[in-house]
Formats: sequence, C-alpha cells, structure tokens
Amino acid sequence: MAHRDLQRVGHGSRDHEILSASWSRCREDYGLDQGCQRREAVIRRERVRDSIESLGSLFTACRSQVQHIFQNIVGSGHAVILTDRHGTIIEFAVQSALDDLFRQSGLRRGADWSEACEGTNGIGTAIAEKKSLTVYRDQHFHSRHAGLTCIGAPVFDVEGDVLALFDVSSIGRKDDPDLLAHTRALLEMSARLMSRRNFQDHFADQWIMRFHHDADRVGLLEEGLIALDYNGRIVGLDEQAKLHLSVSDRSQLIGRDIGDLVTMERDRLASHLANAGRMPAQIGLQDAFAPSATHLHARLIEPNRTERPTAIALKGGHPLTPGWQVPQNPVRSQRSKPAQRHVSHAPKQSELAQLIGADAPLQALAAKAQKLFDNDIPLLITGETGVGKDSFARALHASSNRAEAPFVAVNCGALPENLIEGELFGYKAGAFTGAQSAGFKGQILAANGGTLLLDEIGDMPLSAQTRLLQVLEQRKVTPLGCTKGVDLDIRLLAATHQPLERLCAEGRFREDLYYRICGFSLPLPSLRHRSDLDHIVARLLPKARLDDEAFFSRQARQMIEAHHWPGNIRQLKHALKTASILADGGPITPDHLGMLHGPSMGKGEPAQPDSNQQWQPCDATAGTGLRAHLDVSDREKRLIEAALFQTRWNISRCASDLGISRNTLYRKMKLHGIKKAG
Repeated sequence: MAHRDLQRVGHGSRDHEILSASWSRCREDYGLDQGCQRREAVIRRERVRDSIESLGSLFTACRSQVQHIFQNIVGSGHAVILTDRHGTIIEFAVQSALDDLFRQSGLRRGADWSEACEGTNGIGTAIAEKKSLTVYRDQHFHSRHAGLTCIGAPVFDVEGDVLALFDVSSIGRKDDPDLLAHTRALLEMSARLMSRRNFQDHFADQWIMRFHHDADRVGLLEEGLIALDYNGRIVGLDEQAKLHLSVSDRSQLIGRDIGDLVTMERDRLASHLANAGRMPAQIGLQDAFAPSATHLHARLIEPNRTERPTAIALKGGHPLTPGWQVPQNPVRSQRSKPAQRHVSHAPKQSELAQLIGADAPLQALAAKAQKLFDNDIPLLITGETGVGKDSFARALHASSNRAEAPFVAVNCGALPENLIEGELFGYKAGAFTGAQSAGFKGQILAANGGTLLLDEIGDMPLSAQTRLLQVLEQRKVTPLGCTKGVDLDIRLLAATHQPLERLCAEGRFREDLYYRICGFSLPLPSLRHRSDLDHIVARLLPKARLDDEAFFSRQARQMIEAHHWPGNIRQLKHALKTASILADGGPITPDHLGMLHGPSMGKGEPAQPDSNQQWQPCDATAGTGLRAHLDVSDREKRLIEAALFQTRWNISRCASDLGISRNTLYRKMKLHGIKKAG
C-alpha cells in the first residue's frame, strides 16, 4: 500500500494501523476479492429518505455544513459527501462538470459505501473504526478504487456511536499532503460541530456543564460537555469530555454523581457556577480524573424549558440552593414588564386539551382520565407504538392539581436488569459493589409529591415487579441497604404497547401488580382512527394547514389522509419534518412525501391491536384485546431476527434500526430464544 506520500500529513502511523486491520477484515470477515469487477450497490430511495428522517433537524444542519465545506474547497476537483451511520450517501456536492466522473466511480446519492460492500475506503472504514481517516489511492482494498483519495470524519451520537459521516473525495489526483491535512482538519471540525449540536439537542431538557482546562477555550469546539439530570447525576458526556477527563469508556462516569468528579462541596457547586454568569468558574477535580490538570473551568447551561426553572438535587436528593435556577436576563425581564398591562384574561387551554385536539371521543375520554387522575386512581396507558403515550402522560400531569410537583418518567425497558431495583428504589451508601459513595434516592422517591410514569412496564423483570408491588401496597419505599422506609405520596401512571393480560397468563407479569397499576385503562387511539388529522398536522408543523394549498398540494393532502400510518403520530411527525425540509419553503408535494409511496406496513389491519375503543376500567378476566395480541410475539421475533440478519448481528446498529435500546434488544432476544448460529 502507498504510504510514503502521507508521512507528512501527520496521521500516517495511526492511519496505517487502521488500514491494515481493515484489509484483514475485508479478506477474512467479508470474503472480498481485490480485483473483482464493480457491482454497484445503490440503496432504494425509501431507505435514503428513512436515513434523512432519522437525522431529523440535524440533517438540515449537516446539509448546510456540506455546502460550507464545498465552498471552502470549490474548484479543487473534490466531491463533498454526507452519509448515514451505515455508509449510505444521502447528500452529495460536486461541480456539475465532474458529476459523471464521480458517478462512474460509484460516488452518488444512495450508494452503499460500507466497508463490507466497498472494502477499505474513507467512508466505511472511518465508520467501522469510529475515527477520522485518510485513504489515499491504492490504500483502498479494491483495485478499482486505486484512483480515489477519500477523507472521512464521523459525527457521533450521545452514546459514542456513529450517527453520520462527512467525506471529501477526489479522483485521479495526487493531492499535496498539506492540502489533505487541511481538508481533514476542516472535516473533523465540521463533524465535531454536528456532534455537539446533536448532544445539546438530545439533552436540551437537562443541565449541561461546558468545561475545559483552559478558561479561554470554554465555549469553543475544544470544550467538553457533560449532561446532568435533576439528581445531579451524569447522564451524558461527549467525546471531548472523555478526552479531557482521560476516560476511555462512558460507563466510567454515566450514572455517577457530579460530586464524584469534582472536589467542590456539593451544596455550593450549582450556585458557584451560576453566580459566575457567562464567565467560566474554576472547579477542582478528583484525583482519579486529574492525570494532567488538577482543575477545570466550567459554565452551567440551564435546561431549555418554558416552564418554571428547575432545581437540581445533588447527593442525597436534596434540592440545591437556587443557584441552579439561573437568573433571568435583566434586559429581558425589564422589557417584559410593560407587556403585563396588556395580558389577556382569556382562559388558557390546558396542556392536555392542546394535545388531544378536536377528536370528540378522545376529548370526552381525556376529561374522564383527568378526573380519575386527580382523585389518585392509577392509570394504565396503552396503544400502538408512536401514538404518544409519554406525551399524554406528561400533559395529564401538567394539567392536574400536581402540575407544580415533580414529574419523573422511568423507561423500564432501557434500564439494565441488574440495576433496575437500585434505580427505582434507591440504595444506601455502600449497599453493593459499585454503589455511589453517597447513596442514591431512586426515581420513585424523586417523584414523591408528584407523578411517576413507569414507561414500557411490560419489560420490567419479575424481581423488580415484586418489589414495586410491595412499595405500591405499603405506600412506602425502603432503599436497598436501609431498614427504615420513607412514606410515599405519588400519582401513578404506567404505559406499555405490550398485551399485559397475555403476559400475566404466561407468567411473565404479576397479575396482582397488573390490578394495582391498572385502576383504569386508557387505550389511546391510533392515528388512523382519529378525526382531527388537520389539528395534529398543525400542531406538528406550526402555522401549516392541511387544507391550505400554500402548504400542501391537493395530491399531498390526499396522500396524507389516505395513508395507514403504522408508526402513528411519531411517523407523521418525521414525515412532515422531512417533507418540509425537502420542500424548502414551497408547498409539500407527493415527491416530498416519498417515504409514503411504498405499501403501508400492515395495510388493511392494524400493526398492533385496535385501540379505537372506549376507555374502561380494567378487567383482566374479560381478556380485553387479548385475541388481537395473539400474533404480536411471533411478529416481534421475526422482525428482530430479520434486523439482526440485515445488520450482520451488530447489536448497536440493530437496536438503532428497531428504535429500541440495546438492553431492551438483549432482553427480547433472550425472551424469544434468539441466538447467533455457531
């Protein structure tokens, strides 16, 4: 492989180790032949649109970044490329005179440039290695790519997996190593910028600590980001944070108290950061995270919420001083005062009323749910994936007499089975190996006085179900390692898309717990059964009206109204977002709704049980909806097996494709007895 010309680039030795490993994979794992003729692999248009949709608003930002990169190297004979996490090209910028040349080399929208398909290359190999990479000419595995030079830089999601990738490619050029180094630096900067944006969007409702060892670099691309939940626990950190803290794996910090990282007394930390204002404050580091520096400089960014400021509670769960409640901008406060004289006294719709829209049956049933919820009746929210169970629960709480109290949502399917009891019920300091030094109050106690939502409760292990039943019956929580319980006062909501009646019959869900959480059943109707589609569209796409041809062509409106919507409101939301991006300010047409052209999943019958029924008290003996659920398990097993085969048993990629966490995927594989052959 050629390499001497790249020694001056500055990444030579590291790149060559990566390239050597890639060549070995091409031969041994993929069985590729260096000299084979090209078999162009172009993904269907629907798959490209799915990839664009999965990126959401980040795609618009990435597309703008592609144009920015292209403008900086325009005239140089290069193509600028954006791919999805699998290496499929979803955006492409090149001079029109060179378009045919790049197409002949297989570089075009929809082309699959994964390593398994095209061998060693700047796209697929950078994704496989999760590192930026330059692949120069005959460093490519396939001899047909020997004229290419490709530079790839991955964009990361909040778990450190590849989310997308920027690539700059040229054909038949002997680029100057200094130019390659400059281009690579530009790509890495763009990728880091998009990774940061994704991190901040993902944790928009959490507190984010921005930090660097150098105070002047806080606020720049070099800073690290740490997301904190209401308990002051670390729930996320980006790649730069790992680098600054010399952490090789996120698991070393995720779930730990911020007090385990810094030396400042916990009750002073929030106010110390907030009082510093826009200037970063100096904070000492614990020895374990200070190999090169004993302190860092940090700023605290408050959650992006419109409601009242939220206080974070650190060790022991006690709310901190109002330092976490970042003061309002004085200019903004002064300007808001005159407006108070003209405040309208018109009654404001509750959040629940705004959410449910104009569907008359749903309005009546929601009113019944609100009355029961305010009178402490536990509610079980059911319905197909994507109908908005979580949103309904949050709106129900926000419209209740406990709106000012905490709302805590726990995804029972996303918690590791061995940690779920500690996460829910809390634990005393030193209760078990790996426990936080100050203990942890638990999610149930965090909701004390407010509302607790147990989402995906059908995925809760039986051992945790037993403990939960005791807590609900006794109205008291005893953290692990403690002998004295704490009185509990919560409103309880549970949500699931699974048939709990069937799980009870199979012994996978406690029948007594089912009766305890289901004082009243709320089967949310699927989108295809709602009569207020125009209202939902207007809520998801502000200021747009389905019957206004300035926003939707007649054909597009008919397509939306006729579609089966197996993914329900979540699918509609993504479809509208993608279409509005592609329409670029003009009316949405059928071409912009290309993802709806194919046959609807489960057309002719619901993808899951029909939830367009009246809400009623639970009666497990009646087996409500049980017959409709009989084939759900088999369909789920076949779907998982197909996804595993499609992703070559890459668990992270398979879980991402299925829209579930890796822990949930492992649990479902165990449930269905799915094992890799050999």
